[in-house]
Amino acid sequence: MIYLDNAATSFPKPASIYGALNKCLNECQGNPGRGGHLPSRMASKALYEARLSLSELFHSSTPENVVFTHNATEALNTAIKGLAKKNSHILISDIEHNSVRRAVIKLQEEKIEYSIYKTGENASKTLDSVRQNIRPNTCMLVACHKSNICSRELPIAALGRLCKKYGIYFVVDASQSAGSCDIDINKIYADALCAPGHKGLYGIMGGGFILFNNVEAEKISTVFEGGSGVNSKDDEMPNVLPERLEAGTLPLPAICTMRAGADFVKKVGADRIGEKERALMMRAKDMLLHTKGIEVYCPDENDGCILLFNFKNIDCEDGAALLDKSGICVRAGLHCSPLAHNSIQTPMGGAVRASFGYFNSPREVELFYKEVKRIACGVY
Repeated sequence: MIYLDNAATSFPKPASIYGALNKCLNECQGNPGRGGHLPSRMASKALYEARLSLSELFHSSTPENVVFTHNATEALNTAIKGLAKKNSHILISDIEHNSVRRAVIKLQEEKIEYSIYKTGENASKTLDSVRQNIRPNTCMLVACHKSNICSRELPIAALGRLCKKYGIYFVVDASQSAGSCDIDINKIYADALCAPGHKGLYGIMGGGFILFNNVEAEKISTVFEGGSGVNSKDDEMPNVLPERLEAGTLPLPAICTMRAGADFVKKVGADRIGEKERALMMRAKDMLLHTKGIEVYCPDENDGCILLFNFKNIDCEDGAALLDKSGICVRAGLHCSPLAHNSIQTPMGGAVRASFGYFNSPREVELFYKEVKRIACGVY
């Protein structure tokens, strides 16, 4: 099997991930913050160590600002809805995932409007579009650091500076960049950085996080209410992070593997990981660009590990199914991102996505190309 669906979830995982999971299940048997006994204390220790490792990875000095969620969608919904203000306006890019698009559509029920700014082939055009769409009541800008359907990267540091100039919140979706880019939350001026644990951080599914930066906890509206392990007599959630936004039992096994993944990224180097993934994608793209019967989207955008293409003679779903029969795992369709597909003008049904990971090899790229070429030539 050749696995090329790392944008959905990474596979395989580093050996340390399985060790962390086993250790958590065997040693951290208590519920963190829900007791003074040894199993609970060990769970709390593991939870704090995970916050510390993630804060270090993104160059934050405040581990308590790491808020754990069950996935990136929950993280984005919590950050966006928690920072949004009534009768305000939110800006999102034209490559945002449904976890952002549907969240701001829902907020219209609370008289919160949204606009879509265009992402061009260069940073200047993207920034110009943002400036043209900012309103007096704009309270937030959301930016997908890297697209989940192609290798388009947004100029998040420049966007962050622009947000700071206008005094609006900056929420960054790092679902496709956390672990493969060296992200300094201070240098990009982000107020909230959201990501899953199971993609570039190599953890198991079931965990995600928000890293807040210089945001007062009491100004964040809660999306979920429930037990936080502290101040149980109070009617409302605590006014401190992370407890304000962490209602209920946390997915500790997923969090422990996320911590192990963050440590793996720090050891190898996020930029080194990204460079290898990019090189694999570039090699595959170069071969597909010279293959008859194949259309490659965004051929000049090289800032990631994702290759989007279509077979000219068959539907994308059928093409992906044929690759699957050959043991090659890709994903076809709209990838939960109709905005992005509309932006780059793929067909109505979407396209085929091959997303390369750190553990893929040049040999696998060659085999992938061989099978794509065979299908493009009509040999099924």
